[in-house]
Amino acid sequence: MYQLDNVCFSYKRPILENISLAIQKNKFYSIIGPNGAGKTTLLRLLAGLLKPKSGNIFLEKKPISFYSKKQFATKVSLVSKEYIHFDYTVYEIVSMGRYPYKKRFNFSNQDYIKIEQAIKICGLGHLKNENILSLSSGEHQRVLIARCLAQDTPILLLDEAFSNLDLKYILSIIDALMSLNKTIISAFHDIKLARLADYTIFLKNTQIFKIIDKQEILSSRFFEQFYDIDASNLSNIGLNSILI
Repeated sequence: MYQLDNVCFSYKRPILENISLAIQKNKFYSIIGPNGAGKTTLLRLLAGLLKPKSGNIFLEKKPISFYSKKQFATKVSLVSKEYIHFDYTVYEIVSMGRYPYKKRFNFSNQDYIKIEQAIKICGLGHLKNENILSLSSGEHQRVLIARCLAQDTPILLLDEAFSNLDLKYILSIIDALMSLNKTIISAFHDIKLARLADYTIFLKNTQIFKIIDKQEILSSRFFEQFYDIDASNLSNIGLNSILI
């Protein structure tokens, strides 16, 4: 799906350096790293919202720039850190995910089906006629995820999309996502949730620190090096439960 070759990006300081990565089709990838490690930047590069300072990003063996905005929107969708300040209903926001497919002024029956499916997956049926401005932060976040699902792209990019959600919705939505047979790339802060993915990409100090699959066992030494903490503190922050 994606191929990144020596991708670098910087603002006033380097954010990502020499990132080379191959993303397989229909696999779930998590990205984890400390604040400022470049998780959001990497997702925005994959979403075509940022351009690398150097290096190349390919989607289906073509440069991202090859695709028109509409073409790209039928392939890749993004849940970013945003807050909608406009006076729309939940249903109207979710339906925006279907705009890349919209014919003239009307939605098709298929569009309506996709919208309703996304609303159901995110547990928003009882809220679909509510104003987005009246919702809690967790409900608002579920609306953004539903909009992404309604877009029905083969690739989903999620930027800490579950950070404001109750555990009930985190688990049910992740379970639903994993059943959709899509390529998912999601940034997490919670290492235990990140380990649900097929592969976990650890970012640190502008670079890929390590990539592991879900079967690989992490040692206390790894966490000492990655988080710069003493292994004796792992139990205090709940990380001992994922070690053997």
